[in-house]
Amino acid sequence: IRPEAEKTKTRSLSGSAFIDFPVNKTDIRPSYRNNTAELSKITGTIDSVKADNDITITAISIKGFASPESSYKNNTRLAKGRTASLKAYVEDMYHFSEGFIDTSFEPENWEGLEAYVESSALPHRNEILAAIRSDREPDNKEWFIKSNWPDDYRYLLDNCYPRLRRSDYIIEYEIRSYTTPEEIEAIMFTAPQKLSLEEFYILAQQYDNDSQELNDVFETAVRMYPNDPVANLNAAISEMQNKDITSARRHLDKAGDSAEAVYARGIYAAFVKDYDKALELLGKALEMGVEE
Repeated sequence: IRPEAEKTKTRSLSGSAFIDFPVNKTDIRPSYRNNTAELSKITGTIDSVKADNDITITAISIKGFASPESSYKNNTRLAKGRTASLKAYVEDMYHFSEGFIDTSFEPENWEGLEAYVESSALPHRNEILAAIRSDREPDNKEWFIKSNWPDDYRYLLDNCYPRLRRSDYIIEYEIRSYTTPEEIEAIMFTAPQKLSLEEFYILAQQYDNDSQELNDVFETAVRMYPNDPVANLNAAISEMQNKDITSARRHLDKAGDSAEAVYARGIYAAFVKDYDKALELLGKALEMGVEE
């Protein structure tokens, strides 16, 4: 099945950096605590795509989070200021044009705190979750938890709050198109993640239906696009042609509900001698327009 062509191959890489700042400060100090390693998460991600001549970075976004201790007003100042400092650091490193990096911030990371408490074994887990999910104002909510369950609060302060102070980043980029089977094949062996499903399909046309080379193309494609129905359907068809029924079943489960997928499931049912099911599915495929 020929996949739908991508007009532009847009991809993204994302991650989180946990940059330390001295108390109440917003300026970045690269050598402070573990900042060298945390900053390298961002710069390393940018470098990994910037060095590739086939790739063009199109956008970068950074979102900063502060933890709930202290006042909401002060946390707003910290989250905003620290995010601005990180943006300036990245701009200075790479000389991106003004406005290229988009930023946002979350003054208090209550969502992260809720997720941590929910998965914890804290003695007052349920009570703290109820407080987090309440309609209390943020400062009152923080005070309420701290006052009622001080031991649990101290544990969260030491073990959870540092992880709430983070910077999420997304690097968006475009990959150029590859047009010839020879070029596509070379990329498949070195950087298959750079290929679109249509490019895998173009390469597949060079091989015989029952060849190992064809099977390798579709297996690589479905590994790059594990949840795509067309990738799974093509892999399943190739596997049935090679009598790999076990793998075909696994991919047919994720092949969608198109007429071609129903037809392929009918063929699979015949392979495993479930002829009643095969007749049912092939009949349905015929009704859906599959003349084969």
